[in-house]
Amino acid sequence: MPSAETKLVINASPSKIWAFLNDFKNIGKCLGVVDETERIDENHAKWFLKDQQAKVTRTKWVEVEFTDLEKDKRIAWNAKGENLIIQGECELKSKNSLTECKVKLTFEVLGLLGSILRPMISITINSRLEGFIQCLKENLEKL
Repeated sequence: MPSAETKLVINASPSKIWAFLNDFKNIGKCLGVVDETERIDENHAKWFLKDQQAKVTRTKWVEVEFTDLEKDKRIAWNAKGENLIIQGECELKSKNSLTECKVKLTFEVLGLLGSILRPMISITINSRLEGFIQCLKENLEKL
């Protein structure tokens, strides 16, 4: 499964970052592939994919759930649809008034389509991670 990970420092507290990521709508917005979020309960939601991703992956929506919730320390999620899996995790460590974040994203297209798209995803996963990080910073480092 193509994945990318990085460490970065965000000028926000672990609790502020964790609270932001504990909302499926925020994660979906930062991933850049989600058009709409339908909350099912506090640990489950449905992400409706943007048209381009839906057409390429032949997946209109994915069911997403939190797989690890360690308040202010770690958050992880798994989203699965007909032909697509999206996984992510973020580990948080306080560094004075800053927070060190270790972020990992994984995208996998399933079936025959996966073997065709895997090389492209392997190339684009790093830019997807950069976009995710940029979104985090823009939303959390506001004055």
